Amino acid sequence: MHEVGFLKKVLAWFWGPLPPGPDNHSKLHRTAILVFASVFAFALAGNHSVWKPLRLLAHAPFELDWALRTVSLGWFDSHKTFPISMVEIDEATYRAWGSPAITPRAELARMLEIVTQSNPAAVVVDIDLSFGGGEDPGALRNFLLTYDRPAPIIFPKRIEPGAADTRRMAASPLDKIIAGNPRLSWAHASFETDKRGAVRQWADWLEVCTDKATQLLPSVSVRLTAMLADLPPGLERPKPPPLRNSCQRESDAPAQLLLVGPRLTGALRHTMMADAQWVAASSLLDREMARDDAALFDGRIVFIGAVHSGAGDFWLTPSGVLPGVELIANTIRFSPVRATTGPYAETALRAAALIAFAILARVVWCFRGILAIAASFAFVLVYIVILIELLNYFRVFEALEASLGLFLQYKSLDAIFDMYADWRAGKRGGKLFLTEHYGLARRARKKDKPRRGKHD
Repeated sequence: MHEVGFLKKVLAWFWGPLPPGPDNHSKLHRTAILVFASVFAFALAGNHSVWKPLRLLAHAPFELDWALRTVSLGWFDSHKTFPISMVEIDEATYRAWGSPAITPRAELARMLEIVTQSNPAAVVVDIDLSFGGGEDPGALRNFLLTYDRPAPIIFPKRIEPGAADTRRMAASPLDKIIAGNPRLSWAHASFETDKRGAVRQWADWLEVCTDKATQLLPSVSVRLTAMLADLPPGLERPKPPPLRNSCQRESDAPAQLLLVGPRLTGALRHTMMADAQWVAASSLLDREMARDDAALFDGRIVFIGAVHSGAGDFWLTPSGVLPGVELIANTIRFSPVRATTGPYAETALRAAALIAFAILARVVWCFRGILAIAASFAFVLVYIVILIELLNYFRVFEALEASLGLFLQYKSLDAIFDMYADWRAGKRGGKLFLTEHYGLARRARKKDKPRRGKHD
């Protein structure tokens, strides 16, 4: 008998207390109403939290979807990424040049000549061309003046702080040349950091001050999407937002979460990646070295950037300290993965969130205690694997975050109704208790009270 009692306690601990039998129908009816109301609101408005406090809980400070997608891009191979190649100006190249203060413009022109003749999709040169003031770039200037190959070349423009906390573009001796050639373009490569100094996001567009007014400067990813000849499915040509006539930093446009995949540069790079290759700048410039430039650059987006210690362009991320050229490469490499401009992108996201919410609600209804937690965790893992590995859908984490917000909203409303029902039951019980208590007391007093006779 003691063994049977112990088993009952263990089962109760795993399954949790079940609702009483007579209340099952009313509880099921109320649950259906709450679930339907939450799902209907989310399907119409796309807002998985009706109340602001719940919305704050759903969007945690550490950005769960961003962190998990960062990890997942190292676990799963995606077939939607842009194929890229990295040309690293590494420590050996930097020392061979004599550790100059700026990247030699003649060597940069040679690299661009070699890369662009191998038919790349585009070239991104993460070298600050604003340094040097009015100095004539020489060979680089001549190359850009006559450049007419199909691949567009994008140069990140340095953003400088202006008066009253505004943004301004740094001047460059190549401004007129780049403005006069449709195959050349400026873009911004500014990343936003959190309070701890780590890069979390980046803006598609920045509004910067000019001498007369303001203008929009697109990010490298947006500029590339506008200039590429062919775009993968899900990506559309960007449309600039309306001008706000404010170039102050606090008036930034909504930012994009940064996806950071496996390392692309340095000694910790992943070597087994079909969509990402690399070559050292010294090897590219070596005329005696045999290379297959077509295999390195043909049809790929090529990045040229400094990764040596003297570059001063390093950013703290959850994946470690990365050079700026690698962050830019990640914004472009994963742009098809995080594309939200397709005609059915929002519908797919809401459908994935509603499916996850429905299954989570069913799991919690059927199971109790630790078993419900284990079943929910198993479902989440399977759901991630199915949507990423089979459907190549990396927005699954945004869908799961939305489904958790929906579930939190549903359970909060359910708890409020439970408390209200308990309060009503307690109020009725209290009245009954008081009635019975005082009724018994009055009868007892009447019974114990001595009767007085006629002659008393």
